[in-house]
Amino acid sequence: MKDDTRKIDPYCCYEDFDFNAVVTQEGDVFSRAVVRLLEIQESIKIIKQAAENIPEEGINLGFKIPKIPSGEYLSRIEAPRGEVSYLVISDGGPNNWRVNIHVPTFKNAATVPIMLKGNSIADAGLIVASIDPCFSCLDR
Repeated sequence: MKDDTRKIDPYCCYEDFDFNAVVTQEGDVFSRAVVRLLEIQESIKIIKQAAENIPEEGINLGFKIPKIPSGEYLSRIEAPRGEVSYLVISDGGPNNWRVNIHVPTFKNAATVPIMLKGNSIADAGLIVASIDPCFSCLDR
């Protein structure tokens, strides 16, 4: 299934860009490398479209820290390793009551033991590297 958060739940202005969600049917190291290369091509397409549509007037790059009202907010974005989600729960005070971050490396790491079965030790480094792990993301 083609599952790219920028397509199924667009944020920022991704709905204004023409790009493909990149997937392959195979799950081996080579196909994950192919996906990375194809994603780079899709990113270049997005950058070219954005550059062609830069507005003539100035762009406000200022940053204001908004007052967070009480309630819950869920944000999902597409990252290089997969979908990242942030859940923020606020009681309306100066600090958030709860922040929960889900990162793809944490989910992808569980697949490594399965991928290692039946392979040689020499393949282990490449297999682990093929999920593009962020080891600091595993420390959650």
